[in-house]
Amino acid sequence: MAVEYDEIGIWSEVKLAIIREYAAAYATIMDAQRRSHVRSLRWIYIDAYAGPGYHLSKTSGEMVEGSPLIALNVNPPFHEYHFIDTEPRRAEQLRQLAGDRGDVFTYSEAATRCCFVTSFHGRNTRIIGEPSVSWILTTST
Repeated sequence: MAVEYDEIGIWSEVKLAIIREYAAAYATIMDAQRRSHVRSLRWIYIDAYAGPGYHLSKTSGEMVEGSPLIALNVNPPFHEYHFIDTEPRRAEQLRQLAGDRGDVFTYSEAATRCCFVTSFHGRNTRIIGEPSVSWILTTST
């Protein structure tokens, strides 16, 4: 069965543009901090409502990258990516889009269940963001 793509309006496209800019700026700042002060610093991207990786724009009728693909293309990269969607087909498509990358983890269950059970490798962790959108975590040992 084929994956269905969400149709998104202009406000969702603006949100994706904000995520693109914010994630890139955050990763750049964290990378500078890691290089100059805290060598063990790591940043992790969590998307609690990831979707299949693409959306259909109501404005242009074209496919647009969703937040998971935006995050995967950030440079410098995050150290880990955790993509969550309750729909198994969407989670599977994200697995396929990520390929065999060892830093990408996908889950097809409720976000509150999988994010807090893992404890993110026992590291001190700070969550930035809101649960209804995306989270960015900063960890150090």
